[in-house]
Amino acid sequence: MHRHLAAKCMQDQLICSGCKRVLEYRRGATGVCCPGCNTFTAANPSGSEMSELVCGGCFTMLVYNRGAANIRCPHCGRVNSTRSANQIGHLSCGHCRTTLAYPPGASTVGCPTCRCVNPVRNNNSGGSARPAQSDARPQTVLVENPKTLDEKGKLVSNVAVGVTSWKR
Repeated sequence: MHRHLAAKCMQDQLICSGCKRVLEYRRGATGVCCPGCNTFTAANPSGSEMSELVCGGCFTMLVYNRGAANIRCPHCGRVNSTRSANQIGHLSCGHCRTTLAYPPGASTVGCPTCRCVNPVRNNNSGGSARPAQSDARPQTVLVENPKTLDEKGKLVSNVAVGVTSWKR
């Protein structure tokens, strides 16, 4: 397992110049040949040219070229400005300790691992935050109802989010 982690630390990412897939390659390599479209893309010798941000529409983590001004989310189609990407906050889930990323202005962040909804404590550091005490502020409630079928027969999630003003 340690060998696998060490190998991951020695890798970098770039976007294929042919099909725009995110490709991983061994740090120090001159480039990488995409297994999908067989296009060779030169690596940036000065270091990683990739960065990441959270989509403001669907909260998906997006990877993009560092020089880009905007990035369109492939999931929801929203165009996201990369100017505020360095303001992404991080916190540890109060239930399972998974590190979570959230966009500027978020008041809560849901954990995809344990589904716990974590409140974001505002701080002026712009970096990491901790979950607030459960009785210190209103609670965000996530209700996941049984899935239903839409008019085309496709299974659709039925989720509602609300805020309570009472303490537990």
